[in-house]
Amino acid sequence: MRVGDVIHLDGLKAEYSLFGKDRFSDCTLPDGDYVVVGFEEQYVKLAWSDGGGNPSRKHRYRIQREKFS
Repeated sequence: MRVGDVIHLDGLKAEYSLFGKDRFSDCTLPDGDYVVVGFEEQYVKLAWSDGGGNPSRKHRYRIQREKFS
């Protein structure tokens, strides 16, 4: 998995960051395509994919890496 990859996910436990905030809240990912936008020590950072396959600026998520194993 690399930055820029588009992956389809549904129902995974994740954390959601409100636009412009540094805090994350627990959530369940809605069914859809997500763009990998980066990596942290233990997280994969994702963004909702817009219609053109580009990452949304507003809808940012992170999932623990171990859930992708």
